[in-house]
Amino acid sequence: MKPIFCYQVPVVVGSGISGAAVAMMNPEVVIYDKGKSFGGRVSSKTKDSFSYDFGATMFRDQMEVRWLGGETKYSILEIWKSKQIQLPVNPIYDKSHFYPTKGMADLVSAMMGQVKPIQGHHLKKIEVADEETWNLEFDHSETKERETVCSHSVILTLPIPQILEIFNRSKDNPKLQKWKTFLEPFNDYRKTLVSYFYWDKWKPNWEALGLNPSSLIPISTSLERGTDWEYQSWESIKYPNEFEDGSALLVQFGVIFSESHFEDWMDQNKNPTNKYKDYLIRELKEKFNAPPPNLIWNHKWKYAQAQLPLLGREGALQLDLPSFDEWKNLCKETRITILGDWLFGSKIERIIGGIYFLNHNALL
Repeated sequence: MKPIFCYQVPVVVGSGISGAAVAMMNPEVVIYDKGKSFGGRVSSKTKDSFSYDFGATMFRDQMEVRWLGGETKYSILEIWKSKQIQLPVNPIYDKSHFYPTKGMADLVSAMMGQVKPIQGHHLKKIEVADEETWNLEFDHSETKERETVCSHSVILTLPIPQILEIFNRSKDNPKLQKWKTFLEPFNDYRKTLVSYFYWDKWKPNWEALGLNPSSLIPISTSLERGTDWEYQSWESIKYPNEFEDGSALLVQFGVIFSESHFEDWMDQNKNPTNKYKDYLIRELKEKFNAPPPNLIWNHKWKYAQAQLPLLGREGALQLDLPSFDEWKNLCKETRITILGDWLFGSKIERIIGGIYFLNHNALL
């Protein structure tokens, strides 16, 4: 593992919301990612000139942190303003929820700023070079060759199962073993299946759905916890200029449905298999009296949501915990910092506000 380059700045692995928030706080970092594009779970897609979000669909402005017996509230919009982040947003759902007018991926792009992720690099191993340095071995997707770089500081933002796979492929090391032991209780993730439907000449009965596209703060989403069609987001309400006569719906399915149907959900082009195409068309007719859509595009998230975030899933981030102190000590001792939704929870505002708080208080 002879490195081709040794960075004097932190190396971040993962270009999702956590990596982007780190880049916002420290534009000197270098980011590596295995994908062809950045964004991770905060991603947008354009299909036949129409935009839609197929991961997170909105964010809440306010978040809270409880630490040292006190509680601090943060505005995500104010954090961006203080960092000169230019991100046009619209309110949606209520006065505290927003979405970027150019799609959720624009949120990640704006926070990245001048930091351009090095894409197509899949981290395979991380091993000690010396007492102060880590070697990171990547597979390069284009050249099919291994590349190794080194750094004094590493920030991993991948899902915990992927991090543990990397550690298990690496040489035995007491520091990595400490992380493996610490992370194991947080290695439980929810799978989520996603479908996107587009009609070029049909719109639903908005009033029957309890939605009002002409409202100043339109409601575009429906949440039916525990059901198969758990989360429904009408993307044509979010991006009305792109849908004159038609409509578009994004559905994120419930955990039981997603776990049961995950394996054969789609083909290699992300089209639904015949079995699920028939099912989806039938359900659209029953739920919305909808004709067969002009387009069905499926997606699946293997690590959609960490089930047991260390700092809590809802409400204020709970930093007055022995486990958080252990996390801080491990980061300092190993020079490896591990961030992500397993730490903060899956809400965008918790991740951005949490990383801002950690950096502001010299904890990152």
